Amino acid sequence: MTNILASKPYNYLKENLLKTGCFDNINIESKTFPDGEHYFRITKPKQLFGKPAVYICGTTDDCAILEAYNVACTLVQEGCQSLHLVIPYFGYSTMERAITAGESVSAKNIARLFSSIPLSAVGNYIYMVDLHSIGTQYYFEQNIHPVHLTTDPIIDKMINDIRRKRKNVVLASADMGRAKWIEKISSRLNMSSGFIMKKRLSGVETEVVALNADVKNKDVILFDDMIRSGSSIIHAAEAYKSIGAKDIYVVCVHGIFVDGSIEKLKKSGVIKAVYCTNTHSKTQSIHDNFVKVYDISDIILKGLRI
Repeated sequence: MTNILASKPYNYLKENLLKTGCFDNINIESKTFPDGEHYFRITKPKQLFGKPAVYICGTTDDCAILEAYNVACTLVQEGCQSLHLVIPYFGYSTMERAITAGESVSAKNIARLFSSIPLSAVGNYIYMVDLHSIGTQYYFEQNIHPVHLTTDPIIDKMINDIRRKRKNVVLASADMGRAKWIEKISSRLNMSSGFIMKKRLSGVETEVVALNADVKNKDVILFDDMIRSGSSIIHAAEAYKSIGAKDIYVVCVHGIFVDGSIEKLKKSGVIKAVYCTNTHSKTQSIHDNFVKVYDISDIILKGLRI
C-alpha cells in the first residue's frame, strides 16, 4: 500500500486522505535546536522501501521549503519506490518573473531546488494546485515531473451553493489578471460575467480605472485565485457596489489570510461571505461563519499518479 506523510501544518489533509483507506500512515519527528537548526526523522523508514510515498507539504515560507526538501530527499534515500510531493499552495507563486533588473525569480529557484531531489526508482512527481501562473510548472527540470491539479469541481460547488440561495447572480473578476478564469467558469456554469480593470499604484495600493459589468440590482460573486490581505477584493467589491450591485460574495482557491485580513473583510461592509478551499494551512485556524472552507482531499486523491 502507498505510504503517506505530511509536514505538521498539513496533517489535516493527511488525516482526511487516511480515512479513504488507500494509505498507510507514517509520521515525521521534528525539533528545533537552540541554535536554530532543524531536525527531521521519518519514524518507520523500513516501511518506505519499495512502496510509493506521498508527502504533503508546503512552500509557505523558507523554513517550510527546506523541510520539504530535506524530508523528500530522505524518502528517496530510504528507498521509496516513487516520490509524490504534494504542494497544495505553492508559495512565492507571484514571484514567477522579474519586473525590475536584479529581482530574484523565487518561484523558478524553488523549482530548481526540488528538481535536484535524488531520483526514486519509478520517478519523482510534484503536484501543485491552481498555480497563480500556469507557466510555473515548466520551471521544473530533469528528475521531477510536475502535475497541475485544478479545483474546478470545488469552485463550481461553491458558486452553485451561492446560486441556490440567490436567483440573479453575476460572476465577476477582482482584476483583469483573472479574466480568463472568469470567462471559463461563467461559460461552464452558464452565468453572466463582469470585469474590472485596476491600476497598481504601489505594492499595496490599487486604483479602479474601468468596469465592464451589468450588476445593477444583482448579486455578485467575486472570484480570485488567492486572498492575502483582502485589500484588492475590498476595492473591487466597492467598485461593483458603486454601480448598483446588491450582495457580494467572494470565492477563491487559496485563502492565505494574513493576520487581520478576515476581520478587515468583515468590517468593510461590502462582502457578505467568503468561500475558499483548504489548500493553505491558515484555513485550519478559522472559526468564523463568515468564511466557508471546502476540502481538496478528493482532488489530491484523484490526481495522484500511482
